[in-house]
Amino acid sequence: MPTKRGPYAKSDQRRQALSRAALDLVRRHGHRNVSVSDIAELAETSEATVFYHFPTKEALLIAALAQHDDENIRAHGAEAGAIAEMAARAEAGVQRTNYARLYNELAGAAADPTHPANEFFQSRWERSTRVVATDIRRLQNDGRVAESVDADAAAHILLAAWEGLQLQWMQGPPFDIGSLLEWHIRTVLGPAALD
Repeated sequence: MPTKRGPYAKSDQRRQALSRAALDLVRRHGHRNVSVSDIAELAETSEATVFYHFPTKEALLIAALAQHDDENIRAHGAEAGAIAEMAARAEAGVQRTNYARLYNELAGAAADPTHPANEFFQSRWERSTRVVATDIRRLQNDGRVAESVDADAAAHILLAAWEGLQLQWMQGPPFDIGSLLEWHIRTVLGPAALD
């Protein structure tokens, strides 16, 4: 696949630099404590440049969520949502408090199909469901999950449990999210799923 050249490549690089800066500041200070001028300063550019690439602060925060996902996929590979890693990733997720708050706020807003985050979350759910369902099928091929389990339906259920438990944990009081998610995985997929 040919690489982009000229102004389009520079524009993509600038957008990535801005989303990385936004994500870094969100992780450190929380999205409500970060201004567009803070992001511009960290990215060594002007506010006008930020708004040239992102029409609103919200659009930039959505790009920061996408940046976070891209980093996770690079760190964990294509099976970033694999069954074996779910509990550990859920535990790590709630510890990233500032990122989790932004995620939850935009996830709620994205329930409105006209919200700018709706497309991001639709795509994210589709990818996550596909990854988890693929891993369930692998476990079925290994004989660790019964063939009678509908992999797509189970993927939806497990991801809903993960999201719901994270939201409950964030609202407090904290609890052992990893153990509860592992219990849920074994309940839905069978006791051998995490062996």
